[in-house]
Amino acid sequence: MPDRQTPKRAYPDISRRRASCQIAGAFGAAVLAKAPVAAASQPPPAFYSSGGQYIQLQPERLAPDAPIKTAGGSVIDFGRYRGKVVLLNFWATWCAPCVHEMPSLDRLAASADDKLLQIVPIAIDDGGQETVRAFYRRFGLSHLGVYADPDQQIGYFDARNVNHGVFPLYALPITYAIDPFGRIDGYIPGAARWNSARAKALIKYLTGRAAP
Repeated sequence: MPDRQTPKRAYPDISRRRASCQIAGAFGAAVLAKAPVAAASQPPPAFYSSGGQYIQLQPERLAPDAPIKTAGGSVIDFGRYRGKVVLLNFWATWCAPCVHEMPSLDRLAASADDKLLQIVPIAIDDGGQETVRAFYRRFGLSHLGVYADPDQQIGYFDARNVNHGVFPLYALPITYAIDPFGRIDGYIPGAARWNSARAKALIKYLTGRAAP
């Protein structure tokens, strides 16, 4: 299991429905100020969202190799995604910026080459997969997989991280980008336009990253 990169400053326990849906105010600024930023020789192209910009992590970590089975009935197997760029999006049906963002993820999934890109939208709703399916039906989303992580086994708000989640949730929505070699390159907080030219430039950058 790789070392987990957690915020240097612990943040208070946050219930899912009381969690802020995107970075705001002094709290969010303090958390992001502690997040590591890479001084890469070839930085990624600029990509902005409603909550900030794409932030490259340093040092890089590897996504877990072993499959993770969540309490919501989903199995996330990062090992199967090797060779692809992975967009790991954490969201919730009750989060307004998430609701705004999901159609753009669906459009990206519809147009993307599934041999090069894997989109994994993980809902943190208590209702699990059925809640996600109902949301997809309501908004006509037909190109996204159904994943649920209600107990924070993959992404986590709680600084105690009792279920050993891998990805700190500095915001909601938040999307982590993983390169084809399984390296967690960075993340973007807030709702982003995933079917935009800037998003596609970021994906192209990740696709072309050199081997470790």
